[in-house]
Amino acid sequence: MSNEMSKNLRELFVDQFHLCKLKPTETVAIISEIGKKNDYVDAAAESARSLGAAALVLTASSLSNPVLPPYDNGDGREIPALLAAAAECDLVVDVTVGGLIHSDVRTRITGAGKRMLFVAEPADVLERLIGTEGLRASAEDGARRLKAGRKLHVTSEAGTDFTADISGADLPITQQWGFVDQPGRWDHWPSGFIACFPRDLSAEGKIVLQPGDVLLPWQRYVRDEVTLRIKNGFIEDISGPGTDAFVLRDYFESWKDPNVFAVSHVGWGFHPAARWSAFEVYEARTLFGQELRSTAGNFMWSTGSNRFANRHTPAHLDIPMRGCTIEIDGQPVVIAGRLEKR
Repeated sequence: MSNEMSKNLRELFVDQFHLCKLKPTETVAIISEIGKKNDYVDAAAESARSLGAAALVLTASSLSNPVLPPYDNGDGREIPALLAAAAECDLVVDVTVGGLIHSDVRTRITGAGKRMLFVAEPADVLERLIGTEGLRASAEDGARRLKAGRKLHVTSEAGTDFTADISGADLPITQQWGFVDQPGRWDHWPSGFIACFPRDLSAEGKIVLQPGDVLLPWQRYVRDEVTLRIKNGFIEDISGPGTDAFVLRDYFESWKDPNVFAVSHVGWGFHPAARWSAFEVYEARTLFGQELRSTAGNFMWSTGSNRFANRHTPAHLDIPMRGCTIEIDGQPVVIAGRLEKR
């Protein structure tokens, strides 16, 4: 990977807005935080105007969740005004630092039929991993397989043996291919993964993390083996010989909230250009980590927040894992960390 890019941010946003089918008659809302990512704000607004669309910049004092407690979301006085303004727009671009992924803001904007796109990565990552119709096809294929399934089973040579109930026509599924060209759709640029929210409290078994797996938003690789035992949808034990097990226990316990131990969404990545080595090639703290979420053949699961189960907490870890086999009703979609060939 190279840190050199052939296009500037404005050009990249133009490409993205074409993918999003932005029309000259539409208005783009750009949600930002004071003094943060101003170059993204300017590029998005200038690109929208260059395509004939209108642009409205909505700037709040702070919308990002904390990484560690204490957590105080304030009195929320900015949110109703932000939502009212966004409701008048057609495409909403979220360039906040932490994103509105798990917030009521996102739910209400997309629920009103608006397209919403989260943008957080450095420009060269945006360019290298920009969405394609091939990524859309992979996401839609994964969604069909999840919708038709009843049981998700994940195993690995390291000892992972995890199951979850994914049955039912109303199974919440997140399909991410990196652009939004449909009403009510949210996505993350860049992206390339499929995930579902299993039946609440149905996750069971054991997940064994190995060195080289990833902890997000900590933006680093796992260093020591960690075993997490899961019962009735919640992590009930974290063990391991090294630092990582201790730190994970400390992190979860620090919130003093049982919801942080819950299993949230589960799925896999399929972006052919995404690389595990990203945290070694780039300065890790400059990345949101979407490349690691999207690496082809990873098993990606998360903890904490699940709006479909009415479980809200600012503590949320995403954990992409390598070398796993993922089966739906006994049929593999990923075999030992490699996408099944169809």
